[in-house]
Amino acid sequence: MSMRIDFHTHIFPESVVRDRDGHFDDTDFGILYSSPKARMATAGELLSALDENGIDAAVVMGFPWADPDRLSRHNEYLLESAHASGGRIIPFRGLSAKDADEVDRDIGLARADGFLGIGEISFYSEGLGAESAGLLSAILSAAREAALPVCLHVNEPVGHFYAGKYASDFAALYEAIRAVRGHPVVLAHWGGGILFYELMPEVREAFEGVYYDTAASPFLYRDDIYMAARSIVGAGKILFASDYPLTGYARYLDAIEAAPFFVEEKRAVLGENACKLLGLRGLAHE
Repeated sequence: MSMRIDFHTHIFPESVVRDRDGHFDDTDFGILYSSPKARMATAGELLSALDENGIDAAVVMGFPWADPDRLSRHNEYLLESAHASGGRIIPFRGLSAKDADEVDRDIGLARADGFLGIGEISFYSEGLGAESAGLLSAILSAAREAALPVCLHVNEPVGHFYAGKYASDFAALYEAIRAVRGHPVVLAHWGGGILFYELMPEVREAFEGVYYDTAASPFLYRDDIYMAARSIVGAGKILFASDYPLTGYARYLDAIEAAPFFVEEKRAVLGENACKLLGLRGLAHE
């Protein structure tokens, strides 16, 4: 059978999970995890969840720690977890670089270190606008040079507020992606709805390398989003993603199963698109 890959998960070292209060001095961490209801998980817990739900592998996202030591320790934890998992954990490097020189250095080292991508790039404190667009462009340019895909946190610009939601300037995002046309960029959370604009020929052309992940979908959209996205961008640009440990896998798997995808489209969404994007083979779920 084809592989099933969750393209968007989060794990932390057990020391951080046990003592989250001790890390609230980091602004972005506090934004996401200051609520006791915000779930956190270790690599072992993620692997157990994958086993329980028949999922072969998961991409784990780095976190944008402001402190270089915390950032380094977390990235090392992701690499160690990936090695111990026999390839079931697929590490993306977290970044907190704030200038182009740091971006070039950190992304340039990422592939040699063993990371398969960069992300989740986010702008929790400042939002994605004119000021942060320059940094995003530098990240995308360096990632293209390193031949590494990028996952970017994108919010819908309307609707209810939640921890981690920030203003997303679609015009700035469009220009940054257009400048690296063809390079694989994963827009998390259905890209905040920007996929609608792929109905415009020039956006479709500029977003040639763009994929959309389904992370947090049950909290944002009706399940009709799967068929709407299929109609607009095609099943080949959709990546099954849970934002684990945000919620359980059943809600995602049930929604994909219920959506009127063709069999081959369902396989693509659940894992084949991810395999193609990441250049993976093997580990197929029995």
